[in-house]
Amino acid sequence: MGFHKKLTGALGATALAVSGLAANVATAGTAAAAACDHVSASNISNGVVVVVGGATAYKEPAAECTAVMSMAPGRDLNAWCFVVNQYGNQWTRVNEGWIYNGHLALKSGTVKHC
Repeated sequence: MGFHKKLTGALGATALAVSGLAANVATAGTAAAAACDHVSASNISNGVVVVVGGATAYKEPAAECTAVMSMAPGRDLNAWCFVVNQYGNQWTRVNEGWIYNGHLALKSGTVKHC
């Protein structure tokens, strides 16, 4: 009997741990989906930025969204505007897509908030 109670308790604890894991995965998936929701952007700036150390442009301003293209260092891009995403990271919209600001340097002009 004692063994049966211990086994039942262990199985119950395992079930709770697994259900908690499933909840965390669902929450992470929901956060990723929210990060990839469409963000409106207009070409309202006169800024030119240069790619520093290489960069990837994405469909929306978060790294878990769909990558559009990679760019080599030194490439000049016309900056439309910038946003701060749900993670607190600043991203700039260029013709090719959204690029994380850590991979860009302002070359000339200004970049306005979208």
